[in-house]
Amino acid sequence: MAYYAKISNEEFTVAERARLREALNEKDVIENDNRASDGYVALKNMYDTKNTSDTLKSLQAELNELYADIQNPPAQEDVDALNTAIQAEKDTLAEEAQELLDQMEILEAEGTEDLVAEIETLNTAIANALCRVTAIYSGVDEIVMVAGDSSEIQEEIKALEDSKKDIDYTQDQEVWMAEVEAIQVQITAKLDEMDAVPKVEFDNSIYWEGFYGGCKRTSYNTRGGVHTLGGTPFRKNYAGVGYIYDPVRDAFYTEQPFASWTLDESTCYWQPPTPRPEEGVWYWKEDTTDWVDYVYINPDNNQPYPSWIWDTTNGGWNPPVDYPENHHPNEYSWNEEEQKWDSRI
Repeated sequence: MAYYAKISNEEFTVAERARLREALNEKDVIENDNRASDGYVALKNMYDTKNTSDTLKSLQAELNELYADIQNPPAQEDVDALNTAIQAEKDTLAEEAQELLDQMEILEAEGTEDLVAEIETLNTAIANALCRVTAIYSGVDEIVMVAGDSSEIQEEIKALEDSKKDIDYTQDQEVWMAEVEAIQVQITAKLDEMDAVPKVEFDNSIYWEGFYGGCKRTSYNTRGGVHTLGGTPFRKNYAGVGYIYDPVRDAFYTEQPFASWTLDESTCYWQPPTPRPEEGVWYWKEDTTDWVDYVYINPDNNQPYPSWIWDTTNGGWNPPVDYPENHHPNEYSWNEEEQKWDSRI
């Protein structure tokens, strides 16, 4: 059984996607204005005339005239000469049409060069952006067995088939039939040989990733860049919901736990700047980038008011003034300016 991680980079590309939409709209406006210009319209009118010409009409009329007398078919050399001239005129018209089309495309794109470069940069940034794993699917095994390479045998069979043409069929029938039968015996042996070619493994991951939609295959037995069963490690780590998929590294890893921690490229595990002591229970203290031997919970990014203080032992933001005792939580609201609780009643 194979596993596939559903991924999305939308949360990491909000600004890029918004700017991309703007840039595409700006490019469309410029292109529409260019297509409405007198120069573009003139080129378009010329382009529309290149499906035929007076010369082509005249040549086709001459060709039709040759067949006017049903009783006296035209000489083949006359027909060939006209057909050659007709094709030459068509080729000329096609070349002229392509030249006009090229000029139209250049004119249409005038003034969009910077936007085109920006759009390309934005698309690259979006394609290389980090992704969030939103789901894990179990699915069809990506490895399938397919026929091995039998191209050489197929060429030999073709050569044997072709050799039948070299038989002298003017000989006595019994003789040439014996030669055909001898070749057919060789062909049958080659077909048996082709059927016996061992099957080989084929990795069908790309197909199944597309089948499940926006997915990347993940290896259940891969941890820290090592396959726990001795196989080939795949994308560094088995993915989980909430994990990060990095398209540049082609790897899965957890979200960065602290700003000071760095990613180990070989394992795609996050490593602290200070090694953890080998024995005992330790807690990471981000503000000092060190390990402490007492319970320490690092603050989150959800501080409700600047004056509130983080409880490093139990977690949570606490006001500098305790909430009034024996009152319902909704009876009072915090007044940050005066540093006190105000009654809602």
